[in-house]
Amino acid sequence: MIFVILLNMKDCIFCDFKDKEVVIYKDEKCFAAVSLNPINKYHVMIIPKDHYESFIDLPDDLASHIFLIAKKISAAVRKACNPEAIHHISDDDIHKQGYNLVSHYKFHIIPRFKDDKVQIEWNRYDLSLEERIRIAKDIKDNLREPISSADSKIPSRNRDKIFI
Repeated sequence: MIFVILLNMKDCIFCDFKDKEVVIYKDEKCFAAVSLNPINKYHVMIIPKDHYESFIDLPDDLASHIFLIAKKISAAVRKACNPEAIHHISDDDIHKQGYNLVSHYKFHIIPRFKDDKVQIEWNRYDLSLEERIRIAKDIKDNLREPISSADSKIPSRNRDKIFI
């Protein structure tokens, strides 16, 4: 199956979202809507109103805002459909290989149900401590700026739980 990636903002269905009846939340920064092609019933997407193609393109305040809205909508989805679990997922199609059907950032809330036939295979494998140390170093060396718990809006009572 070949997926067409929309690269032009004027053609982006999320920049000009028409299905207002399925919008369950909106504010000046983002909106949330029931997916047109859901993975499961009650699959909701939280979408920034401005066009951003990837998670790292989001301004920090917008990324934080989307996660706070996702937390509230996830709680509502739990109450609405009583799922076994919920996946909170976003993906960046870095090399435009068809991982995203529409190249506009979306945060997905996907409820999971017993026998739902949704297959996500986590092909896990063991890494040696040495390999994990090397990978950690690679990532740390590529951080653009240091991360500190003081930069976050995490209340001080929870800052000791952050591991960086």
